[in-house]
Formats: sequence, C-alpha cells, structure tokens
Amino acid sequence: MTAGCWVLDPGIEVDPGYYPDDGSTDAGPCASRLVPSGSVQTGPVAIDYSGGQVSVRSVHKVDVDAVEDRCVSRLELTVALAQGACPLKLVFGAGNGSSGGLIEARLTADSACPGFLDAVEGVYSSPAGFAPWSYLGPQEVSEPQASAVCLEPLRIGFPDRVIRLYRSSPSPAELAVNLEGLELNGRLLSTGDANGRCFDPSACGTGRHDGGDGWCVESGRCSPGYRLSPAGDCTP
Repeated sequence: MTAGCWVLDPGIEVDPGYYPDDGSTDAGPCASRLVPSGSVQTGPVAIDYSGGQVSVRSVHKVDVDAVEDRCVSRLELTVALAQGACPLKLVFGAGNGSSGGLIEARLTADSACPGFLDAVEGVYSSPAGFAPWSYLGPQEVSEPQASAVCLEPLRIGFPDRVIRLYRSSPSPAELAVNLEGLELNGRLLSTGDANGRCFDPSACGTGRHDGGDGWCVESGRCSPGYRLSPAGDCTP
C-alpha cells in the first residue's frame, strides 16, 4: 500500500509518523527508509545527524510524452537527531514555471539542539523564493509512466552551497547553512502524479533574480537584509 511506504518518526514535530516494521503488512513492496550520516554546518555549529531519523516523500511526473515523463517533480525531506531534535526540512521542486530547486528550508533549533544557546535558538526559515540548485542523486525514475517506483540502493547528497535562513522571533537573526557534509542512504518509494512539474535547477527564470543571498525572488525585490541598487541588483 502506498500510504504505508512513507518514512515518518514520532520524535519529529514536523511530518510526524513512524517507521514500518520489516514484517508490517502495511509496508508494501517498497517501504522508504533513508539513513542519515554526516553533519550540516550551521554557522559555527555542526549538527551531526549520523544515526538520526529521516522522513521522506518523493513524487515523479507521469506523462505520455517521454520528454516530460519520469522526472522527480518534488522531494520532501525532514532530517532529525535520534530523539527527533534539530529537525531540518528540505523541499525540492518547481518554483517558477519550469525553473526550480530548493523551494523550502527550515531548521528548528531549540534547547534540545546541541550547540544552540538561548540567544540563537529559534526557527530559521528560507525567504519567499527558491535556490536554483538541487540535491545530488537521481533526478528521474527508471520506469516510464509508472504509478510507483522503488529506488534502491539510493544515495542522496548535497552540493557545497551556503544557504541563508532567517529567524523572525524573538528577534531577527540570520543563519548560514551548508548541507555538503550530509548524506542519506537507503531506499525510496516515488509515487507518480500526472500534475507534477519537471524543473530546471540552474536559473531563476523569467521575472525572478538573485535576492542578494542566493535565493531567487521576484524582480524588484530583495531578500531580508539586502536592498535594491539603482542597477536593479540586490546588495547588502
């Protein structure tokens, strides 16, 4: 059953759920299970997610036209420590027509997140827009017009890119995050959707530009902490 193939853990406040047991009748032929290893650098603090938890959802495009069939149109990941602390949510997909990449990122750094003192605790989120790059791993499934595909063995990595996340409460703050040290290994169930959109993670696309911090935002606007120059660029 497709519903039984999602990986979810009760310790994560975002995307809660469970890992099906190996003998569960709900697991179906392919139960998604990814195991994290390595660290995410968040400013001066490295969060080691080795042995932690992963929840995941993958969707691929189903289309009779081969050029639009099989692409992974959306990948949602939440990685957390073994007890569910420090959940980091990442969503990849279309953000502006056929352009896209990392469309959402959110890190919850509270008192259970090692290295984050009271002054820097909080929820750090991406600004409105998207970062024009994607994860390192399969960008399409192998079977044409498939309602479900099991990807195994699977490795997902991340490029050496710094993304900036922002906190609004209790006071504005900014956090630089680099995902390069994080790796996910295991198997993944991807479900087909005719309404999915293939995306090109290499440019902001029409009507968008760099908001100054690497996030693609609407032309004429800038990311938090940046201002629009007379030339139309965003500068600190």
